Parts: sequence; C-alpha cells; structure tokens
Amino acid sequence: MLNGNLVGIRPVESADLDFLADLDAHPAVRGNVVGWDWPVSRDAQADWHKAAQGNRGTRRFTVTDLRSGEPIGLTGLWEIDWHNRSALTAVKLMPGRAPKGAGSDSIMLTMAWSFYEVGLRRLHSSILAFNAASYGAYVRRCGWRVEGRERAAVFRNGDWHDLLRVAILRPEFDELPDAEAYVRRVCAVQTGLAVIDP
Repeated sequence: MLNGNLVGIRPVESADLDFLADLDAHPAVRGNVVGWDWPVSRDAQADWHKAAQGNRGTRRFTVTDLRSGEPIGLTGLWEIDWHNRSALTAVKLMPGRAPKGAGSDSIMLTMAWSFYEVGLRRLHSSILAFNAASYGAYVRRCGWRVEGRERAAVFRNGDWHDLLRVAILRPEFDELPDAEAYVRRVCAVQTGLAVIDP
C-alpha cells in the first residue's frame, strides 16, 4: 500500500466491489467524470474486476481513508504506453466520505509512484470544464497544465460542455513544493549515496 497524508492507495480487492459499484452509480460522480456508460450491476462489477486483472495497460487502485482504512474512491493508470512512458490517470472519490484534501493527496501519491517507481515521464487526463473540484486539485494544487480544450465535446444535463485536456511531466512534478516528500513516501529505499564501488 502507498500512504499519503490522508489516503492510502492499494490494489482493488474483491471486498471493494460493492463500494465501487456504489461509487460508479453515485449521481454526482457520474455527472462529473468524463466517460459515460450504462449503470453497472453488482454482478457486472465482479466481471469488470476480473477483466482488469489480465489487462497489462490498466492498473486500478482503491483509495482508502488512512484513519479508518475504509474505501473512499478509485484511481489508477489507464492506457499505459510503455514506449512513450505515459499513461492516463484519474481519481473518483465518494462525496461525503473522503476527507478534504483527499483528491490532491491521491493525485500527488499517484504522480510520485508513476514517475519514480513505474518509470513514466508523462501523465494525462481530462476534466469537464464545469468540474471546479477536479480543476482545483489537478491544475491549481498539483501543478498540471491545460494543454487543450475540446469545445462542446461532452453531453451532460441536456447540454454540451467543453472538455479540458490536462497533463504533467516528471520535471514539472519535481518542481512542486511537496514532491520530494511524496517520493520518499513511495520509494522506501534511498539510492542517492553509492556505498559499493564496482
């Protein structure tokens, strides 16, 4: 498990599936995420989990509250491109269950892990232009940059809305004030001092 200041991130377990079905079905979550799909039954959630196990281009993780250990969300890496060392990432948190700051903590932890353990150099995502919480977490607090805008790209609440394309590179992460602290949380072994001379 990876531990941040407020959250932990661990692989999805079968015990999480009921919570994840509730998260996926929550109207506020469904309305603020970019992708759209038909509602998922609890039975289909198990199939979703099983299918993800064999997908080398996807790694999903349960976000937990560090104090209680209870699941509060989902994050991960999708569309992992090993040649270009990039991946899509996102975080979904259950309204009313996640402590304030859990989104930014999840993002920082995922970035540190992706850049310093997985070896990626670029992370990207999409944010609906009206989703102020995601914009604040990714762009204002975690250093992501808006790289583009797709006009009237996503249908929500009977209308079309713009989609913001956002991304961050490892050197931009490194410039963040808390980057080093998150890297230390993710990388338990410090490798800066060579003690063996070949």
